[in-house]
Amino acid sequence: MNTISFTIEEIQVPETIEGAGWEVFEEYVTVRDAVESHTMGTDLLELPLADVWSEYRDNPHRTRRHFAVWQDGGIIGRGIVTLRPHQPEIGSHLMADILPEHRRQGIGNALFEVVERVAIEAGAPVLKVVLPHTTTAGGERVAPPTGFGDLSADDDGVRFLISHGYALEQISRISLLETAGLAERLDPLREASAKAAGDDYRVVTWTGLTPERWTRDLAELRTRMSTDAPSAGLVMTVDEWDVERVREHDARIAESGRTILTSAAEHVASGSLVAFSELVLSDGKPLATQEDTLVLRDHRGHRLGMLVKIAAADLLLEQAPEREAIVTWNAEENRPMLDVNEALGFRAIGYEGGWQKRV
Repeated sequence: MNTISFTIEEIQVPETIEGAGWEVFEEYVTVRDAVESHTMGTDLLELPLADVWSEYRDNPHRTRRHFAVWQDGGIIGRGIVTLRPHQPEIGSHLMADILPEHRRQGIGNALFEVVERVAIEAGAPVLKVVLPHTTTAGGERVAPPTGFGDLSADDDGVRFLISHGYALEQISRISLLETAGLAERLDPLREASAKAAGDDYRVVTWTGLTPERWTRDLAELRTRMSTDAPSAGLVMTVDEWDVERVREHDARIAESGRTILTSAAEHVASGSLVAFSELVLSDGKPLATQEDTLVLRDHRGHRLGMLVKIAAADLLLEQAPEREAIVTWNAEENRPMLDVNEALGFRAIGYEGGWQKRV
C-alpha cells in the first residue's frame, strides 16, 4: 500500500495586502475558491483576495487560526478555527477543505482532527460547520429538524460531517437576482410597499461609512440580528454591538476596498431606525453581496422588508449600474424573507448546511 505523504502547518494571515507571506496566503485562498466552485458548479461566489484577507484577519470580536495542508510543495487543503472571545458559549466555527482530486485518502480526516483539537483545547463547548453543498436531486436525503429543505446524502460534505458526529441543524438557500431590467420590475412592488408603510416610516440610505446620526441605531439592529434572525437548533447568544464596533466594522470593509450600500426605514414618530438592508460591493466583481436585512419584530407587518430591499436595489442601480446581479443567503425556514426575495425575482442557485456537534 502506498503511503500518502503530506504535512499540516499553521499559517499566518499577512499583516498587509501583498505583505510578507502573501504568496502562501494567495495559494491558500485558491484552494478555498476551487473547492467552493467545484461544489457549487460555478465560480460566481469567488471573492477578491483583498476581501478574503480582510475577513480572515483577527479583529476584537473574532479570532481565527489557519492551517494549510502541503503536498509536493503545494497547498492542497486548508482549515480554519474561528472563535468569538466575547461569546465563548457559542463555540467555534470550523472549516476543512480538501481539493477534490485529493479526497478519500485520509487527508481530510487528519486536517479535521487538527481543527477540532485546536477548538476543543481553546474551550469551545460546541463545534459548528457552515458548508455549501451540491444541489443533486433525488436519492437518499438528509433533512434538518426544522423540516425546511434537505440535502443529498451522497454529497461529500454531508457524508463527511455525519461520519464525524455532526448534526444538520439548518439549511440556507443561496439565491441570485439579475439586475438587467430590475428597475422596471420593481415599480409595482415599490408602490405597494410604500403604501403599506404609509406615513409612519420613511426610507433613508447612505453609501460607505455609517453616518454618526445612525451608528447607535445600527448597533441595535445588528445586535438584534443575533436574536431575531432564524437560527434553528444552532447554539446562539446575544451578539452585542455598540457604536465603536459599527465603526470598526465599517472601517475594515473600507480598508479592503469594498463599499457598503445601506438602506433603512426610520420610524418617524420615534426618529429611530427599525429596519435595514445592506449590499456590499467588491472591487471589480460583477456581483453585489446581500448582507444583513432585518425588520424589528415590533414593526413587522408593514412590508418594511420589501421597502428596504427595494431601496437598497435602487441605490445599487444608481451607484453601481455595471453590477450584473445580487446574491443572498436566507434560512429555508425564513419564509417571510424568502417571500420578499421571490417577489423581487431571486432564484435559488445553491444551498448551505449549518452543522453542529456538542463537545
